[in-house]
Amino acid sequence: MDRKKHRIFWGCLAAAVLIAIAVFFTCFQITSVKVEGNQNYTEDEIKKMVLSGPLSGNSVLVRFLNPDERTKDAEFINKVWLERTSRHSLVIHVREKELIGYVKFLDGNLYFDRNGIVQVSTTDELENIPNVEGLVLDKVGVGEKIPGLDKGSLSLILSVTKMMEKGDQKPDRLVLDEKGQLVLYYGKVEARMGSDQNMDEKMSRLLGIIPQLEGMEGVLHLENVDETSKNVVFDKVLSEAEQKALKEKENENGEGTDSSDTGDDDEDSDSSGDEESGYEDSDDGDLGYEDSGYDDTGDEDSDYSGEDSGYEDGSGYEDYGSDDGSGEE
Repeated sequence: MDRKKHRIFWGCLAAAVLIAIAVFFTCFQITSVKVEGNQNYTEDEIKKMVLSGPLSGNSVLVRFLNPDERTKDAEFINKVWLERTSRHSLVIHVREKELIGYVKFLDGNLYFDRNGIVQVSTTDELENIPNVEGLVLDKVGVGEKIPGLDKGSLSLILSVTKMMEKGDQKPDRLVLDEKGQLVLYYGKVEARMGSDQNMDEKMSRLLGIIPQLEGMEGVLHLENVDETSKNVVFDKVLSEAEQKALKEKENENGEGTDSSDTGDDDEDSDSSGDEESGYEDSDDGDLGYEDSGYDDTGDEDSDYSGEDSGYEDGSGYEDYGSDDGSGEE
């Protein structure tokens, strides 16, 4: 009789344990998983790395997982942690390595952080991270600082990276010149940014002007731009058609004369253009590109003068033309 009671007792206990286990796994079963902070990995890739094994389906037991250990071989991940938001919901937080640029070295790309330390070496090209040209590399590896990147240079690169993340005007090339100053290339337009001083103001001006220079060639000078600057200088290179039109105009106005006497009309045109051309900040602080305003002194149809743009010699939008003796300034 006692043995029968013991069997009943242990049978009931076992059944209770099984029911408790079933209830536990049912009540705390993970049915919703969100991934936050990932950029270089998809949600499925993160879930596959972190949530594997018998503990991964329960919101209570999942805390015993070690996500950092599970993602140690993921080269772009810095840290991963888990957050239970409800009995059935889990959030995987991902902190990826902050990469601001990369340099091409040998057959791969070296991605570096805001301190200039190489964090990742890969053959992949990541989105919205600029390629930095102009650096001479001899030998550098992961965990080492890239030579030639000082605090000022890194600040310049970081500004461009943030601009690219916002989806604003993305440069085709980013170059550090021999002085460590930043030069951005948009097609055939060379934007010289100078040092890292007033970089926010320079970037603001750049984004307002670049769309207006599409299809042009020349140098945009932003080296000395600050909050008080009203105009930005653009040294325009004349196209072949513009050069041809200019020569035809010179021949019409000064046939048989010295090149220095190519016509008073050009001087009048330039003087008019000096007052009505250029980039100018409007009163509300926006970059006011009010018609290009440059005077090619070619044919009469080439005068793009705007109104009240504040062009002044040496300060505004200046079209220097080319070196063909046109005399445009």
